[in-house]
Amino acid sequence: MEFEKVKIFLADMVDTLDIGPDATRVAVVNYASTVNIEFLLKTYLNKADMKQALSRIEPLAAGTMTGLAIKTAMEQAFTEQSGARPRDKNISKVGIIVTDGRPQDQVEEVSAAARASGIEIYAVGVDRADMRSLRLMASNPLDDHVFYVETYGVIEKLTSKFRETLCGLNSCALGHDCEHICVNNNDDYYCRCREGFVLNEDMKTCSKQSLDYCALGHDCQHVCVNNNDDYYCRCRKGFVLNEDMKTCSKQSGSRALLVPGLDSCALGHDCEHVCVNNNGDYYCKCWEGFVLNEDMKTCSKQSLDYCALGHDCQHVCVNNNDDYYCRCRKGFVLNEDMKTCSKQSGSRALLVPGLDPCALGHDCLDYCALGHDCQHVCVNNNDDYYCRCRKGFVLNEDKKTCAKQSGSRALLVPGLDSCALGHDCEHICVNNNGDYHCKCWEGFVLNEDMKTCSKQSLDYCALGHDCQHVCVNNNDDYYCRCRKGFVLNEDMKTCSKQSSSRALLVPGLDSCALGHDCEHICVNNNGDYYCKCWEGFVLNEDMKTCSKQSLDPCVIGHDCEHICVNSNASYYCKCRQGFVLNEDMKTCSKKKEVRAELTVDPCKCEAQLAFQRAVQSSIRDLTARHILSALTS
Repeated sequence: MEFEKVKIFLADMVDTLDIGPDATRVAVVNYASTVNIEFLLKTYLNKADMKQALSRIEPLAAGTMTGLAIKTAMEQAFTEQSGARPRDKNISKVGIIVTDGRPQDQVEEVSAAARASGIEIYAVGVDRADMRSLRLMASNPLDDHVFYVETYGVIEKLTSKFRETLCGLNSCALGHDCEHICVNNNDDYYCRCREGFVLNEDMKTCSKQSLDYCALGHDCQHVCVNNNDDYYCRCRKGFVLNEDMKTCSKQSGSRALLVPGLDSCALGHDCEHVCVNNNGDYYCKCWEGFVLNEDMKTCSKQSLDYCALGHDCQHVCVNNNDDYYCRCRKGFVLNEDMKTCSKQSGSRALLVPGLDPCALGHDCLDYCALGHDCQHVCVNNNDDYYCRCRKGFVLNEDKKTCAKQSGSRALLVPGLDSCALGHDCEHICVNNNGDYHCKCWEGFVLNEDMKTCSKQSLDYCALGHDCQHVCVNNNDDYYCRCRKGFVLNEDMKTCSKQSSSRALLVPGLDSCALGHDCEHICVNNNGDYYCKCWEGFVLNEDMKTCSKQSLDPCVIGHDCEHICVNSNASYYCKCRQGFVLNEDMKTCSKKKEVRAELTVDPCKCEAQLAFQRAVQSSIRDLTARHILSALTS
């Protein structure tokens, strides 16, 4: 029962702390005659799991080995391997000892060692606890680190005291202006947002995070299309989406349904460079100087091997953009014809470390710029060049190509200007301890190849706007637009119902691009727009949304004079009672009654009467069958 009150005290303590990998970490050491580490600092990094673990702790056998518990905490619980932060981080290490008896072992020496290692010790005595031992264990000043309560029933009163002592002032409790989450930070606080939101520049309010779900990863075989808080898959022209809604199959028979005027590129595409709308579908194009690869999506730089096309260099031919030039091997010089080479006369030049041979009048050439066959980095070296590999690679025996290094890391030369030795960054090269990495100019983001850069495009409307009707992105800003029948007020945000005359129409204006509320297709109409539906759908009365078209032929339209009857995917006509269907199978005529009256003549014999009845029955039967035939033919 008393042990349960200790567990409640610990759970209340945890509730007052900000638990997390970058916040407070907690470990629990349970002791009596033996010592047991219930969990380490790295074991639980959220309150819920930690409090569940506390509730499962069971008391140990009788005894009070306090000194052994302190030694175990110091040597096992407060280590980096167990989850303690490195000493150079200056993170406080605090130990709270709760005991209700006199220690059965020595505590003075081990407590001093723990304090010397940087652990601040608080000692809490309950009932028959020995005050002298508490004071030997606790850190100075003792008045702030030694506590005593008569029973476990009132130990929870220490919770608020420890909260103030350990965590300082609860600034969030005193009042804050955070829209989502307030986090105490020493004697101040800062704001955080809930998952899926980002903190605005005012550091108080939060905006919904707009995620590119397709960029985060998808399993679409062809095209991934972002859709609010998810994505869906779409197939390229000539393919249809399979039942798994991910993969695509070649469409057999008729062509896929094309919707003229539909902006297929805006619906999502996988073109690396340029998407071109094509009558309800799209195809990919490349920028000038690039060619479309076989996948019909990605692009490669158009590069002609002019040397391979033919050259007249005696030694080495070097491609140079849209041409080539000649270069000689080491020990030769290029003649005036810029093609042939002659043996260099005289001995090798005397190399004097630190001397600038270029300043002495020597012909200093950038051999790397003249052309090289290094796979990674070319480095000029006096009258020649040599090849070097990037970090994590080693030079092969051909002294040109590079192979991924296995095992140990590549040799890094601190202070070496790796960027100057050669790099493939499109914008900025940054030296990094003998290697380099690429960065982009402001307003650009680094692509997946970690070398090239793309202009950063922000969806300003998604980041938050104050437009009453429609928000339209516009380069580095946005503007507001009203729906049809409304005009924009002077505040350029709200909209008012347009009275009498129509809104000003601007011929040639792409009204659909400015924003619309059509469920399917928006069609520009002389400065305004109207909505259309995809094939198989009909426009609803609101002139915006669409409903699946009913396949009831009688509803769609028929030419029956009286009654239309559905028959699979067609219909036939029937007449109302008392009418018969004419030969055109559409119109109806009044049915002519065939009267066959039986006149009883007392002078006729019984045989004659029987014959007359038989004739009458035959006439009626023939008439009925004629009508039935007309109805079923």
